[in-house]
Amino acid sequence: MQGVQNFLFLINDNWMNIVVTIGLILTIYKKATTYFSKSKEEKIAIAKAQIKERMLKMITDAEVDFHQWKQAGSIKRSQVIGEIFENYPILAKSMDQQEVIHWIDKEINLSLETLKKVVTEKRE
Repeated sequence: MQGVQNFLFLINDNWMNIVVTIGLILTIYKKATTYFSKSKEEKIAIAKAQIKERMLKMITDAEVDFHQWKQAGSIKRSQVIGEIFENYPILAKSMDQQEVIHWIDKEINLSLETLKKVVTEKRE
């Protein structure tokens, strides 16, 4: 009987934590099942959208890492592509690599244009 009473006290003292934990578990379960039920094309579209959002930061980080080297464009490009494939393995597993690299190059060029605009505006 003492064990049941201790269990009820435990629930009474921590009911808020228990409710929050159950809510988080249910939310994570729902998100995971939603993501895993998507097709590869939908997962790739999600990855590409996230990459577009993060591309400017990745390029800026590469520029900072190799700022002392004048002709390091290919190294910077390799760093960005490596980071993308590391963070989004779905691209390496389910798409033609040349197509992915072509798309990444296009996004890098767009992000470089944005970065140049930001830098020139900041200097003025």
